[in-house]
Amino acid sequence: MPAKIVDFSARSKVIRDEPFHAHFWQCTPAEFQAYLGRPREFLHRLGIVVPGECRIETIIENHDWLEHEAPEFLSEGGNDTVICNMGSGGATRSVYRVVSYARDKAATGNVEKTLLHRADRQQVKDAKPPSGRKAKGKKGKRAAKARRVSGGR
Repeated sequence: MPAKIVDFSARSKVIRDEPFHAHFWQCTPAEFQAYLGRPREFLHRLGIVVPGECRIETIIENHDWLEHEAPEFLSEGGNDTVICNMGSGGATRSVYRVVSYARDKAATGNVEKTLLHRADRQQVKDAKPPSGRKAKGKKGKRAAKARRVSGGR
């Protein structure tokens, strides 16, 4: 069974409100072979239900690297090849697309990333500042100017 299965709709209200699903999962080369052979059945075992009328498309970003590191979907010499998958679609869309990327498991956590927003935020700019706090930046200045012009109403 694949590891690190994440449903982004469960993690973000912003994604949950959109008319599509977004998922991540990590698997071994043998599990990936099973996915490629029967994608709908494999996804269903993860809890991802793709309706029969919804097609499934898969892109393997570094297929040549996977071939070299895990020929015949077997990790040679006990290497730690994993395939990371991002799937999205379904719900109200007629396609569920999966982008797959094979890599060494040892690379996990070794990449510095610049996040677009803090982990405790839902999106880059929330629609309204938390209650009791004033908006900052251009929106805050415009709101303050509008209050002055209207006499604070």
